Parts: sequence; structure tokens; C-alpha cells
Amino acid sequence: MRQLIMSLAAVLLVTACSGGDDLQAYVAQVKARPPAPIEPLPVIRPFEPMKYVASSERNPFSQPHPELLQRDAVAKKPTCEVTLPVHEKEYLEQFSLDNLSMRGTMGSGKSLWALIHTQVGEVHRVSVGQYMGLNQGRIESITPDEVELLEYVPDGKGCWVTRKTQLKLTVAN
Repeated sequence: MRQLIMSLAAVLLVTACSGGDDLQAYVAQVKARPPAPIEPLPVIRPFEPMKYVASSERNPFSQPHPELLQRDAVAKKPTCEVTLPVHEKEYLEQFSLDNLSMRGTMGSGKSLWALIHTQVGEVHRVSVGQYMGLNQGRIESITPDEVELLEYVPDGKGCWVTRKTQLKLTVAN
């Protein structure tokens, strides 16, 4: 029985391999086709230089006259309504408000001081009228829950605008 199965397998194998005639005929047919034509290269036109026709205008490759620069600078200078306060820099102005936190208050009534904790681990006592933060934040009011600041922020056009900011009370961990 085993021999019968082996002989059947050999016959099937020979029959399967002999079916390659169709494949060989197809390959021969594809090789007999004429090749597809190659597209021609695009025509490259030679460069034609252009003459500078605005000879009555200023030469774009030379420096403008100093009087023109000064006149343009005066015309472009913005008129600013808010001017920065002039004061001596205080210690807490070297820290951004993100690196400062209010930890409490001292005093009572109108003489209320805020306790400000810095990123370096120091605690400073501040009162109304002092400055802190990078944007010249002047302390406007102190309540038991927050410190209200008036900051001077650049508006992107060469001037300054004011904005109110609060530093809220945070509990130490």
C-alpha cells in the first residue's frame, strides 16, 4: 500500500511540473511585444536676462539716504499712552510670578503685609506700592487671600499696556 501511495505521488508531481508550458508561452509572448516608446526630454529654453527698467527709482542694492531713514523712523514711531514707572529695582523683580507664591499675611486692617515665598526657599514681606515679578508688577492691594498687581506688558508694537494680575494664597506642602 505504501508503494502505491508513493507511485501516485510521483505521477502527480510529474503532472504538476509539466503544466509549465502555459507559463513559457506567456513569457515568450511578452518578450515578442515591441517596447514602449520613451517620452522625449522637455525643451529647455535659454535664460534671457531682464534689464532693470526702474532706473528713476532708488537702487535696491545700495544704502538709502540717511535723511530718508530718519524720516521713515519718525513716521513709524508709535505714540504710546502708557509709560513705564521709574523706580529702583527690588529683589522680587528678578523672579517671574510663576516662581513666587503667596504663603500668608501679617498685620491687620490697612497695615497688611503679604508673605511671598520664592523658588529659592526664601520668604519676603511685601506691602502695597512695592514691585515684584518680571513685568514691573506694582502691588495695588493685599487681602488675606491674594495680592493684586498692576503689571506693564509689551504690546508688540513698541509700547506698553497695563494688566491686573493676582497672586493667590497657596498652602505650603
